[in-house]
Amino acid sequence: MDDAELNAIRAARLAELQKNAAGGSGSAPSSSAPTGNAGSSAGTDDVANTILARVLDTHARERLNRVKMVRPDRAQAVEQYILKLYSMGQLQRKLGEDEVVEILDGISRDSSQKAQTKITYNRKHVDDDDDDDDFFD
Repeated sequence: MDDAELNAIRAARLAELQKNAAGGSGSAPSSSAPTGNAGSSAGTDDVANTILARVLDTHARERLNRVKMVRPDRAQAVEQYILKLYSMGQLQRKLGEDEVVEILDGISRDSSQKAQTKITYNRKHVDDDDDDDDFFD
């Protein structure tokens, strides 16, 4: 019974991750008291936190929490990536802080390549009227 519920939660979370990856929309943090739709969101957050606690060692979890304070969008992207790896069965052991840093670097490189800004200068052409004064020389 517990395995079936866990598999259903995993499937729902995987579908949510795929939807978020396709749509690019982030989810707001939910309240701790689950009711209605917020209950399903809080339930998936609880499952995600449980999975992250299972696959990250303490130093990696602390690093991810520090990143979440400064850049919640990047921390969310790392969490989604780790959950996706977990759901595909790619994680064979607990991830350490170094692996989390590598994932963060990869995500920051991807976002910096997408968000490169190009600055162009449109200088005004100023006509010098010095040529008009040539007949006084």
